[in-house]
Amino acid sequence: MNRKFLSLAIFAFLAVALISCEKDDKKPGKFENGAIVLNEGAFMQSNASVSWVSYQSDSVVNNVFENVNARPLGDVLQGGVKANGKIYLVLNNSGKVVIVNSSDFIQTGEVSNLNNPRYAVVVDGKLFVSQWNGWGQKGAVMVYNASGSEKIDSIPVGTGAEGIIYAAGKVWVANSGGYGVDSTVTAINTSTLKVEKTINVGYCPKEFTVDANGKVWVLCSGTTIYDANWNVAGHKPSSLVAINTSTMSVEKSVNLFNDMHPSHIDISVDKQTIYFGGGFGFNGIYNVQIAASSINQTPLVSGYYYGFNVNPINGDIYTLEAPSFTSAGSLKVYNSDGSGPKKTVSVGIGPNGVLFN
Repeated sequence: MNRKFLSLAIFAFLAVALISCEKDDKKPGKFENGAIVLNEGAFMQSNASVSWVSYQSDSVVNNVFENVNARPLGDVLQGGVKANGKIYLVLNNSGKVVIVNSSDFIQTGEVSNLNNPRYAVVVDGKLFVSQWNGWGQKGAVMVYNASGSEKIDSIPVGTGAEGIIYAAGKVWVANSGGYGVDSTVTAINTSTLKVEKTINVGYCPKEFTVDANGKVWVLCSGTTIYDANWNVAGHKPSSLVAINTSTMSVEKSVNLFNDMHPSHIDISVDKQTIYFGGGFGFNGIYNVQIAASSINQTPLVSGYYYGFNVNPINGDIYTLEAPSFTSAGSLKVYNSDGSGPKKTVSVGIGPNGVLFN
């Protein structure tokens, strides 16, 4: 009886221990359950950084990458993407993509020797990076394996390859014009890595989102035209353009402004409402229903925000202020209806985007 009792006790202890281990394995990492703020930093200062902001409180951890890895992140953090337990950080002026664990921010890989990289997306184990290349050159999409250890291909696209997104079996690239003007979107087949079509849209396409019907929307910022003495000589208008992914053609275009140039786009939780605005010198965050043919000229949220993103879980609007590139920026969180802010915290220099971890 004693041996039987002892065996049962040992079995019970081991079962509890195993259950405890399973629970521990499922605990969120140190930098999960929070917003990851991408801080661009100042050009040529190598002070790009990442901030973590708790969803539940005003807790903030600045300089996350440097604190974890004991070295600076790099120069000009242009963008980032989260995929498969990793975060890919695109350093424009450093010409590299730094790969970290999304849970603890330990670096696991790096892609270097890029030429003016902008944004990235991960599809089927492949990392696609848009890059402008040099002055006067066409842009390209560089393709690597997801760990960053092997280059797979280089795909020529339009001028100033900027925003990049995956939808309907294709990678879509916004050809922004870079230092000039372009008005096209390139569709790349992710299996063959070949360009399937180049589509004419509005002036200077910048970023994408995908709506509830699977349509790809591109924000075309337009641009300011200057004369030889840098006096304003005119404008190219801004617009929102919806692309039918089956026909790979423009299905709808919504005029925005004749002389204002928003830089960023995102979408509501139900993917029925598009938010756009933000960028250097642009006032406000606006919204428009995907079925609408015109916009409300009054912003949903007023203010000069260098960037913004919408939380895909609760619809909160995370706005980013960059008062200068020598001092800390701030994050302000608004409700989806524009009321607030309900949270304001200090982050790094030049915050331009948010990932939700």
